[in-house]
Parts: sequence; C-alpha cells; structure tokens
Amino acid sequence: MPNIEDVLGEWYQRVSVTQLAHYRSAGHFARKKYWLGVPAVVLATIVGTSVFASLADDQPNVWLQIGIGLASVTAAVLTSLQTFLGYSERAEKHRIAGAKYGALGREMETLRASIQDVTKEQIDRIRERLDTLAIESPNNPETIYKKAGSGTLAAPDVVPND
Repeated sequence: MPNIEDVLGEWYQRVSVTQLAHYRSAGHFARKKYWLGVPAVVLATIVGTSVFASLADDQPNVWLQIGIGLASVTAAVLTSLQTFLGYSERAEKHRIAGAKYGALGREMETLRASIQDVTKEQIDRIRERLDTLAIESPNNPETIYKKAGSGTLAAPDVVPND
C-alpha cells in the first residue's frame, strides 16, 4: 500500500505532465487556426479586389475569372473548415484546462511541503478534483501528450474485477 507522500508525488507528476500537454495543445490548435484563417483572409481580399478590377474591364480575361472563382471557392472552404474544426475553441479549452491543472499542482506543492500534516480529507479533495478535471478536460493529441513526458509516468495501479 503506497503512503501519502508517494501518492501525492505520483499525482503531482501526472498533473505537471498534463498541464504542460494542455498548454502545448493550446498552442498547437492556435497555430492551426492561423494556418486556415490567414490564407482565407488573403484569398477573400484578393477575390474582392479582383472582382472590382474585372468590373472596370469590358472584356475580363477568362483565366482571371477562373482564378477568381477558384480563389473564392478556396476561401469559402478554408473558412468552413476553420468553423467546423473549431481550432480557436479547442485552443481556449486546452488553455483553461492547463490553468486548472496548474492551480491543482500548486495546491499539491503546498501539501507536499508539509506532508506530515496532510489529512485524509485533503487527499480525498485532491483526488475528487483530479477526477473532475480528467472528465471535464479535452483530450490532448497523443503525440503532444507523449512529448510532454507521459512516457515517464508510472502505470496506475489497476485492481482486476474478479
């Protein structure tokens, strides 16, 4: 049976890795948002400008019209993908989850500093908060979670259901 210090140490390590993974996931999804958003804005601007330029010409170039049409469709697809994939919202959810894991980690640091005074109620409260965070938080992409250090974590003790 592990002691309180070992349990808190293992939980703290998990919280630290998960916090880092959430912050990295937030950055990952924020970058993806820009990879879709910036080209969509640029293409929409080009399309808008080109439409006005072609209106001034009595006989606009066919290739220009095809190019404007393709740029318009591409801008619409990129904008739709940005909305559908929800990178902005996903980035914000990961940022919030990272902050919550950070707050819990700081509370655990305080408990670990005075380990002899830790009560069962405090441990139960930490466990409940960990469980709630795990349920409420979005999943990190596996590659990001591994890069954050999940490979260094000990496998949780599993009690078989016999």
